[in-house]
Formats: sequence, C-alpha cells, structure tokens
Amino acid sequence: MNALTTLVLALLVGASVAFYLRIFRLIYLQAGGKVVASHFARVDAYLALGCVTMFVVQCLQSLSGKRGALPATVDTTFLFMVQLAFWIFVIGVIVLSFVLRGMHPSALFGFDRLGFFRVFLLSLGLLFAALPLILASSTLISEFLHSNPQQDTQPIMQLFERASDPGKRVPLIILAVVIAPISEEFVFRGFLYGVLKRFAGALPALVFSALLFSSIHMHIPSLLPLFLLGCVLTLAYELSGSLLVPMAMHAIFNTLTLVQVFFAGR
Repeated sequence: MNALTTLVLALLVGASVAFYLRIFRLIYLQAGGKVVASHFARVDAYLALGCVTMFVVQCLQSLSGKRGALPATVDTTFLFMVQLAFWIFVIGVIVLSFVLRGMHPSALFGFDRLGFFRVFLLSLGLLFAALPLILASSTLISEFLHSNPQQDTQPIMQLFERASDPGKRVPLIILAVVIAPISEEFVFRGFLYGVLKRFAGALPALVFSALLFSSIHMHIPSLLPLFLLGCVLTLAYELSGSLLVPMAMHAIFNTLTLVQVFFAGR
C-alpha cells in the first residue's frame, strides 16, 4: 500500500468518525434524538430481560460447546426454517404484548414516518458514511489476531462460500438480506434499545444493545466491527425516528458482505 492510498484511507476514516461524532453529539448531548421510549412499561422490561437472558444463554452454550464453523453438509433450508421459527417466536411474543395493551408497532417504531425513497437514500448515505470506520476496525482486529478477514468470516458466511449448489445458497441469502435485518433490528434497536433507554438511559442503551448485538454473532474477529455497526444503526434510528432506516442499512450491509464473500471465493 503506497503513501497516497494510505492517506486517502486515513482521510476517509477520519471523515467517517467526524460525521458520526457529530450525529452522536446531536442526539445524546443536544437531545436531538427522535426515538421516544416513554411508552415502554415494566412488562416490557421483563420481556427485555427474558430476551437478554436467552441471548446470553445461547452465547454461553456456544462457547462451552466450542462450536466452530457450520458443517458443509448442513441443510441450509432447515437452518433457515429454524432461524425463522426462532425470530417469529421472539417477535411474536413482543408484538402480542403490544397488541394486548393497545399499542401499535407501526407508530411505536416510526414505520409510517418516512417514505420508501427517503428511507432508501438515507440508509444508503448513512451506511456508506460508516463503512470506512467499520472496515478499518475489521482490519485492525485482523492484524491484532493475525487472522485473514477474507477467510476467517462468520460461520454462516463460510457456509455460503462453501455451498456449491446455488439452491443451497438461496435460503442463506434470504436469511442474511431479509430475515436477519428485519428481526434483529426489531429486537435490538426497536425493542431492547427502547426499553433500555426508558429504564437505564440513552447512552447505556446504546452501548449495551450494540454489545449484545455483536456478541450474538459469536465470532471474535467481528466483535468490534459489529459493535460499531450496532452503534451506527442505533444512531441512524435516533436520527430518522424510523426503524426502517436501520433495517435497510442492515440489509444493504449484509448484501455487500455476501457479494464480497462470493467474489473472494472465486
């Protein structure tokens, strides 16, 4: 890498940091956030505690079992169905609690706040502004751990790369580009962040929800990049007031990751 390339990359990372620090100050120091958490009640705190406990148990089970990469022979359709059923259960319980109390998710999470094109353009701009920071953190962690970011990817990405049959890749693509962005953003940004903001404060909610989000992926080299991504997604939610924005950012990010893994394996 020559000096000019290094300088350009450093300027991009600096611009990314400066951009998000400004958003951070606007939201958390100048009270410019648009996420309203006052509607969450004690029952939501109990539900949030149950979600956190479930995720922590999953992480501990993975660590104790020393679970590594998914086997190449795993049925990707079955994996898709298991993940889908899990998220339907978790989100279903949360939504049911809302409905029973006369609360509407569309209003709670700002689904009707922005139009499609505004969501898409805002998501695209905010994500690309964050990519230099996220990619730089991934590079630093890889250097520190002496790992190859092209090969030491998350297990599901390794499974996607090894799948020779295009039919086996389709469930993984739907899982990464549709199911994960919708379900994870609903739970981590929409619900957990909102409840934590209501009962613990905005900054602890930002840090804890992003930390939990990065931990459930159970991939050490991705902890810092995913933590930063989680923070960026929360800032985007606070800035826009619509959960659709971090959902779209998450979907685009996962799409770019799949494309990168696909071409890296060719």
